Amino acid sequence: MPIVGACDKNVKVKDQTDLNSVNACSKFKADVVIDGVSGIGALSLDSVKEITGDLIIQNMYDLQTVSLGSLESAGSLKILNNTNVYKVDIPQLTSVDDFQIIVNPNLKELTYSNISSTNNFQIIGTHVSTLGAFTASKPGNVEILSNKELTQLDFSSVKETKGYINIANNGKNANVTFSSLTLVGGNVSFADAATLDIGKLNSVNDDFSLYTNDFKNLTVGSLQEAKKSITVTGNSFEAISFPKLEEIGSSLNIANNTNFNSISKTTFPKLTTVPGSIVLQGSFDNITFPSLKTVDGQVSLSGKGKLSCDEAEKELSVADNIDCSLEVISDSSDENSGSDTNEENGHSDHTTSGTSRTAVSAALGGAIAVAVAFF
Repeated sequence: MPIVGACDKNVKVKDQTDLNSVNACSKFKADVVIDGVSGIGALSLDSVKEITGDLIIQNMYDLQTVSLGSLESAGSLKILNNTNVYKVDIPQLTSVDDFQIIVNPNLKELTYSNISSTNNFQIIGTHVSTLGAFTASKPGNVEILSNKELTQLDFSSVKETKGYINIANNGKNANVTFSSLTLVGGNVSFADAATLDIGKLNSVNDDFSLYTNDFKNLTVGSLQEAKKSITVTGNSFEAISFPKLEEIGSSLNIANNTNFNSISKTTFPKLTTVPGSIVLQGSFDNITFPSLKTVDGQVSLSGKGKLSCDEAEKELSVADNIDCSLEVISDSSDENSGSDTNEENGHSDHTTSGTSRTAVSAALGGAIAVAVAFF
């Protein structure tokens, strides 16, 4: 039996005796902090079923295994910066307000059966190769970063989040599934994924970003509203489509997507309003925004492709401020065209530079036009 009063007072563990005292409680109504204690290789609190406060295990450099065999719920569970931990076992855990497994670089085995309720869920900087079941439908934040062995990220139960979603730098060929997601209350960012399912996503209350993903095509088929910016940078896809998107709350940024050379009439077919800037950088052969009526900020165009500044500015004529430094590449072999010639793989590409109408107007007015390329 636990000592009366020992299960409702904060404990800062100094040794095994303190651990034994906590382990004598089935329900612990306070915080347990285990920070920098040396000489503990295996940490076991297998008798504790509930901790209403925080359980923090951090900076335990001798620690190798953590066993919380009976723990079903906790206010928070934070396992942070334990360089030699390779196994964490919490098989009964279902409810935790704040779940953080962060910077445990040798952690390979993380066992939990089903997280059904959480406000903050973070797994960052581990070597885990699999995740347990996640059935929470309305978590706060979801962040899965820098887990190089992790390739299956199944969050198909998530319908909406109150906060952000951040998925990046996990295993090569990572498959990311948010197939039921309709609303993100904060920003959402997906990076380094081989496949991505966000087909039901309807609204994002902050920024929407795609970085360095490897999928060939993506249709964000239900997204109607992004209340801040949309950024699409460094991806490998050949085509992307936002068929229902009508308004962006801030800016649109599309840059350095190696295989993406056409913003076609199916890319943003319904987009009407961009109150901020538009930055387009890449090898574009075509730029089309069939429904665009308002651009309040500057449009910046740069890169090398078949599209000229004249053609691009005609398509973006609704914008008052266009800075264009597109360079046109053609297959012509006419050496008298006055263009530079570059040979690559046995082909001659002729490059001519375009000049924006904004810059020309400024020059004619006696001003000096400075072209600024945004990346």
